[in-house]
Amino acid sequence: MNLKNILSAFTLLCLLASSNHLFAQASGTKPELIMYRHNSNSFSSPSAVAVNDILGTVKWNGLTAIGAIRTGASVRSVTQLTSPGVLAANMIFSTNSGANLHDRMIITETGLVGIGTSDPLYHLHVIGNTHTSGRFFGRIHFDVNEPTDLPNTYNSEAYFEQKTRAQLGLAANTYNNGGILTLAPGGNSLARQLFSGGNDGLMTRTQNVAGSNDWAAWEKLLTSGDINGNVGRVARFTGTNIGDPSSTLGNSQLFDDGTVVGIGTNTPDAAYLLTIGGDTRLNGSLRATGNANVEGNADVDGQTSTQSLVVANAAAAGTLNVTGLSTTGSLQVNNNATVNGTSRLIGKVAIGASPVATPGNHALYVGGSIVAEEVKVALQTNWPDYVFEPSYDLQPLSEVAQYIQQNKHLPGVTPAHEVQTQGLEVGKTQVVQMEKIEELFLHLINLEKRVNALEAENSSLKKALNEQK
Repeated sequence: MNLKNILSAFTLLCLLASSNHLFAQASGTKPELIMYRHNSNSFSSPSAVAVNDILGTVKWNGLTAIGAIRTGASVRSVTQLTSPGVLAANMIFSTNSGANLHDRMIITETGLVGIGTSDPLYHLHVIGNTHTSGRFFGRIHFDVNEPTDLPNTYNSEAYFEQKTRAQLGLAANTYNNGGILTLAPGGNSLARQLFSGGNDGLMTRTQNVAGSNDWAAWEKLLTSGDINGNVGRVARFTGTNIGDPSSTLGNSQLFDDGTVVGIGTNTPDAAYLLTIGGDTRLNGSLRATGNANVEGNADVDGQTSTQSLVVANAAAAGTLNVTGLSTTGSLQVNNNATVNGTSRLIGKVAIGASPVATPGNHALYVGGSIVAEEVKVALQTNWPDYVFEPSYDLQPLSEVAQYIQQNKHLPGVTPAHEVQTQGLEVGKTQVVQMEKIEELFLHLINLEKRVNALEAENSSLKKALNEQK
């Protein structure tokens, strides 16, 4: 090539590189627009491209103001691998949302497409929301024969896999393989999985908080084939042994038509809310806010709490046996009552023919004498050890004598006429008596001190008299 041709080619290249108004057009049976990237400015011996070199860029520019030209979009290609006879490059699509270009999509040298990411991991990798207004036609892909049980993470995705039951910890089945769907909403949520493939129904499990690949036990979703029963009968889990897991439901002994309830009967008495068609045993407490009418024998082994308990069958049920704790407000027994345990009466109790009601605020009235081996009074006031405190004002015996002469009883002690009309309060009387006993001991101690002092003085006087003789 002579120097003239070289200069002409260089001039044309400069015009193509610098002109903002030049139009390029290719025509023919195979029109091409080729961008040729090489390094160095030597036309005779150019250098090869290197990794991360831009092979070429197509831009779409626009005039935004006089003297201001901006690029609205571009497509460029960047070298990813190069060696003699080998060239690998990607294609990056960029758009301008205002002042600058931003990379929006990439097609990698291996054919992976990324939208919103420059490093796609899949054939189509989208960061952000996707939407289609039409139908989706295609295949749902299952990962088949994965070497490990589950992927390391599920994050904001729906994932389909083909797994064996053994990989998932499910019991053996005629149909060993199945499909597992993992729904992972992402954020602060737990993933959930569905498994279908065996002839034992649809299974589900949820992700544990411990980790992304840590799962709770599988559970079966019940279907209409697992649920059966009759109208009005409450369902129960059926099976052979109590405590065994079950996924089927059947009839129980409970009947409920929305109005009345029956236990052991399908025809409860319409006059009562609950009808029990057989013997009933209560191992715990029974509380009746209304009346409890027992037409036969009543054996209570636990605690009975009620307002009124009446045993009315004089022929066979005149005797009421209570072997546990009985709490009641009103108890009427027409014959003997034997209580082998503790009896607690919430109301007042009167023993004797009269009076029927207890006087005042007292809980127990006995119209006769009481014989007991031991009586314990639980006082609500302080025991009078305060008498021995240094600050206690001990009344002199002279004042006590004057008080007795005027009132005919000790200070603080209930007089006889009040005891006759109002009765004697044992607990209060015991406190007053103990107070007087402790005061008496203080007087005796003081008296002993005075006697000892007089004896010492007398002994000293005797010794002085003997010395004068």
